[in-house]
Amino acid sequence: MEMMEWVKIETLYNSEKQALQTANIVATTESRLANQQRGPQYKVETRIDQIDNKWQVSWRKVFIGNKTGCGGGCESCSDDDPPIPKKHMAKVIPFRKPL
Repeated sequence: MEMMEWVKIETLYNSEKQALQTANIVATTESRLANQQRGPQYKVETRIDQIDNKWQVSWRKVFIGNKTGCGGGCESCSDDDPPIPKKHMAKVIPFRKPL
């Protein structure tokens, strides 16, 4: 597995809880940005370190492989399910008030 260097976030957090929340946000965001529907896939690792009664978050991407497969563009796969018929919109008939 190919590993990238650890990236440190400059902000120091007062509590471990704040640092863990930030680490979770970074992991989620970076995973969404790095991974593609087809292509390279990464796992984002995070860690928190205590520095002088403060907490610092670090993260890195780890390459885990390439995702391949059908993208659905060539339409060579057969579709066994029949197409769902479209529903027709009903016409609303207004009722007149009796005289």
